[in-house]
Amino acid sequence: MAQTCSACRSRKVRCDGATPTCGPCSKARRPIQCTFERETSQPKGPLLQKGNACLACRRKKKKCDAKRPHCTTCDVAGKQHACLYEDNVQQYLTDALIARTRELECRLAVYEGQSSHSASPRSPFPTDETPSLVLPTVPSSTSEDSHMLDLISSGGVPYTVSVPDPSGGSSMSASSSSTQISFDELNDFRATFLMHHGQLGVSLSPEKMQAIVNGDLSGTVVHPVLVYAGQVIGCLFWQQRHRITLNSAVEAMLLKLVEQAMLDSPNVVTRLQVHCLLAIYFLAKRLMREGREQLMKAAQVALHNNLRLDAYAAEVLTSMGDTSEEAQEHICALCQLMYIDKAVAIVFNDPSLLTADLDQQLQTLPYMFPTIFKTNIILLRARSLALLHECRRLVARWQQLVLNMGAFAAQTTLDDQTKWYEDYWELLEDTLEHNSVLTMNTLKVTFGGNREMATVLKTCTILSLTAATELHHLLADHHPESRAKCLGTALEVVNIAKSLRDDEYSLLDPVLGACWSMVATILDRERPHLEGYMQLKSSFNILLDSAHKLDQAMPYLESSILTINNVAPPDMSIDFSSMMNSSTEDRELARPP
Repeated sequence: MAQTCSACRSRKVRCDGATPTCGPCSKARRPIQCTFERETSQPKGPLLQKGNACLACRRKKKKCDAKRPHCTTCDVAGKQHACLYEDNVQQYLTDALIARTRELECRLAVYEGQSSHSASPRSPFPTDETPSLVLPTVPSSTSEDSHMLDLISSGGVPYTVSVPDPSGGSSMSASSSSTQISFDELNDFRATFLMHHGQLGVSLSPEKMQAIVNGDLSGTVVHPVLVYAGQVIGCLFWQQRHRITLNSAVEAMLLKLVEQAMLDSPNVVTRLQVHCLLAIYFLAKRLMREGREQLMKAAQVALHNNLRLDAYAAEVLTSMGDTSEEAQEHICALCQLMYIDKAVAIVFNDPSLLTADLDQQLQTLPYMFPTIFKTNIILLRARSLALLHECRRLVARWQQLVLNMGAFAAQTTLDDQTKWYEDYWELLEDTLEHNSVLTMNTLKVTFGGNREMATVLKTCTILSLTAATELHHLLADHHPESRAKCLGTALEVVNIAKSLRDDEYSLLDPVLGACWSMVATILDRERPHLEGYMQLKSSFNILLDSAHKLDQAMPYLESSILTINNVAPPDMSIDFSSMMNSSTEDRELARPP
């Protein structure tokens, strides 16, 4: 193969390799220095450590310089949205090896146990194929065999619980499966659940937190079904955090425990909490039918028992504003049910399962319980999504009014418009007031360094700001001040999305994809009124990049990413099918063998 001179290589011209001057250089109009450089096998730059390249370059086997936020290869190809890095890859590998070691130790223990009893006659396997579990005895938690776990309640109050660390190798064994769950793993599952209990919408007292982390099944402090449900959802979060996929029999056994414990008639609030946790679990695993069934069961529990948000209003009046822990658990359980119901309605366009009476009670919640409402993230998040849901209903009412113009009497249309404007200004006032509460809470939480709660508050703020953006956009064509507010609020949503770190997306919610698609649609409609094209392009880049990162951590983002891509500027148009394929491949790459 003929060599290529440096001049032909820079001009990307075919070189015949003739020396001392090649053909193309000899025919050039201007004199060109034709030099041949010896090819060296040494790399042009320092080699990257294994695992430091971005996921896109690793998948396509391309060179990567590992620059942040986007490597040069992805930047040149215009695939910034696909340039993702697997942070702390060594830590993930270590965790995977530890989990694999535990599994092998459990299998070895089973084999040794079978070998030791091989001389004695064994009873045949039970005919029931459902795994029957033998629960380990819970050791007493002392200062010598425990460590401390710092937690923060949904209301922002710090707690410390003692996590037992037994020296014995107790485990949960299945009679029809070789799979075993060690006590240490159950400890990890319960601790993971408590670390995310605010995000999951469960309010717990310090005593119940300690009972759950201890695995207390006596029922004196907390019903066993809540311990089992915490292990199920904690197992899911634990696998996501460690990038590990456990044997499906493990989760099946944990779910069987929950099903059996539900037959023991837990109280109404506990049943509501468990159904909501299981709905989140099944929806996160893309089991739509099972998740919908759990949500319907939760709604039936609330409606059949006439659960109300104002049930403890008299208690607050008599106690001068203080709210008992029982009242907080009751209110938070109902608010979490309303949040899941409205999130499912927005993401899947499903009808709501709850009555409008609960929406009215939620609207008056800041006035009935002012103390806990301003600090409890479960209540703030439910209120944020309720405002967005009410905003969408108001937009639908306006569109219906426009369609009905001329179809009814003039006075009827005028009365409907007057009522609509009254509801509009009232909803806008509530939304802006709620935004100010979220802003103050976010400042306090970030100053205190509570990253998890700050991330949940970012979710609340994005929901509420999206509602404000939609409301301002309704009057943008006739009111310049509303248009300015609309653009300013939309850019606030973009800035919050830009501030999200890669490790925070697992703490978010799929409903944010719908928010970003709504903001992107409004930015597309207001494109002529933005200051510059680069600002618009940058905003769409941030929204699309954030939606794609959220798609790596959460399900059900395909529709939102497609909407953002469809309204993006023409030179930003991205092949959606290839992006979805890369998303699937990225999940497979992140999944351990």
